[in-house]
Amino acid sequence: MLGIEGLKDASFEGDTRWSRTARWTAHAPWFVLVIGILSMIEIALGATWIASLKTNLNFGQVIQPLIVPGLSFFNAIPSLHLHVLARVNSPTLALWFSTILSVLMFASAVVFLGSCVGNHDPHGSLARNECPSGTGGNGGVWDAMVALQLVSAVLYGLVAAMAWRVRRAIRAKDDRIAQGVEMVSQEEKERRESEARERWRYLQAG
Repeated sequence: MLGIEGLKDASFEGDTRWSRTARWTAHAPWFVLVIGILSMIEIALGATWIASLKTNLNFGQVIQPLIVPGLSFFNAIPSLHLHVLARVNSPTLALWFSTILSVLMFASAVVFLGSCVGNHDPHGSLARNECPSGTGGNGGVWDAMVALQLVSAVLYGLVAAMAWRVRRAIRAKDDRIAQGVEMVSQEEKERRESEARERWRYLQAG
């Protein structure tokens, strides 16, 4: 368990590699925090939406309201830990996870919208499973749920763009060091040694 001493270095400045790359990439921890909060709201709205349905519940009706925002939540919490507490966050992992979740949230919202927008047949398969007119669910909750999924998709896309920018900056710096154009700072040496010790500790732990 993380004790009080483990919180002494916690900071929303985050990983210094992110904060020093550019002014906009320094805001990544705050973006992840907002995504985490939104995911919890989306899960609550999803549960409320499911409770308001007038039709028989099937597995497909659980995926978008609960499972998709649940995946966002279980990604945001470890990401927030890496940004704020560990303050060492791999931009490559952040890029992959953020891109995948951005596409997933956007696709989910589009399916929700596609079930209602221009769909005047409440007996169609999509409308019957997703749309308030087909399910009898609460329209206000549905609107809020879809809107927040779109917002989350945009935020994940921005985090992915930040990760891509940081990844490029780190690779460019490594190239300059390899070519002897730039020297490794003492801080960078200590950070790399710390990461190596942590990896070795995890390997020894099995």
